[in-house]
Amino acid sequence: MSQNAYNDFKEKHPFILNSILMVVAAIALFYIALLFIDVFTSHGQERRVPDVRTMTLENAINALEDAGFKWDISDSTTFSEQYPPGVVIDQDPKAGAKVKAIRVIYLKVNALHPRGVQLPRLQEVSIRQGLAILQSMGFKSIEVDSIASPYGGLILQVQVNGHHVAPGTNVGINSHIRLTVGDGSIDNLNPDSILDSHTIDSIEQHNYEEEVENYKARKDE
Repeated sequence: MSQNAYNDFKEKHPFILNSILMVVAAIALFYIALLFIDVFTSHGQERRVPDVRTMTLENAINALEDAGFKWDISDSTTFSEQYPPGVVIDQDPKAGAKVKAIRVIYLKVNALHPRGVQLPRLQEVSIRQGLAILQSMGFKSIEVDSIASPYGGLILQVQVNGHHVAPGTNVGINSHIRLTVGDGSIDNLNPDSILDSHTIDSIEQHNYEEEVENYKARKDE
């Protein structure tokens, strides 16, 4: 089409010409987008995720960055005795997965120390309540023994890792708790101490509810 013919068509049909130009521009933009979409999405740049479990955090970071990955810590508050403190204990995506280089690898790192909690008051609490309280707080290593006493089923002594510890002391959640319970083998001749089972259950329930409330209040502080 000559320049004169183009100018004549432009004057007579401006709407059609503009429409044609818009379609051509749209096609050109779409083609350019197709050329660069691989760059934007890292298409064809998939890589295998290295296994960084059991590595120290510093070594894990170096391995991921050398492989071209970004990283982030998803959890560093959980403590497991199965691993040394400060090492990577899990990762997402898993080792060996093929992902794009722009993917962030999330690391779960073993805490440097076990989580600490305040030891509740357990003396003169029934063993049933004491175990329920400790287990609800997350303690796993609990030992129970008994001594001769007129107070059968009541906790008389509490040791943490072999030491007597006062209530309210901050202890690691992975600590070993030893509860010494009275066996009721010694006769108690005081009539005031002889209670029926209903009264004992009421006292136990009251003590348990009181201890739970105290624990919640300390946790919210």
